[in-house]
Amino acid sequence: MATNAAPIYGKQYIRYAETWEAAVDAEVGSPDAAAAGTPVGIVEIGELRAVSYLTTAGPNVAANPGAFAGFPTSICGINQAYMPTALAQPYTARQLTVATSGLLLVEVEPGTPAIGLNSQLAVNDLGQATAGPNFVTLDGTSPLIRENVTIGGRRLVLVSFA
Repeated sequence: MATNAAPIYGKQYIRYAETWEAAVDAEVGSPDAAAAGTPVGIVEIGELRAVSYLTTAGPNVAANPGAFAGFPTSICGINQAYMPTALAQPYTARQLTVATSGLLLVEVEPGTPAIGLNSQLAVNDLGQATAGPNFVTLDGTSPLIRENVTIGGRRLVLVSFA
């Protein structure tokens, strides 16, 4: 099976990536479910965004932080390709390529000022990098911001993952 994990813009270096199943439904009580009015079929995961284990959906299932009833403090990696909702594209294979180590690009939340170098990665409900306060870890380590990057008008940070 082909993978969609590759260096993007000549900046990113993926040392290791895993295949995960994308969640279909959000947890009841999550910000995503509250915004949509239902938890069913609404999980949408953007490219270059942090995802976490959604253990209530089964083994090896990942979702953006907004799909959780309580904000996750641990992530499983950075999703490498856009995943639409199951309602929008019901027949799409729901597989994610999640990079877990290397120098990885993470999209920055619009309106966020430049994030301090060597600061710990914080993410919003969509999995975008932000200035805080939702700091995350991966396998017990703190991913660190190494560079602020703007490519083609898209703001990204280069993050070091152990």
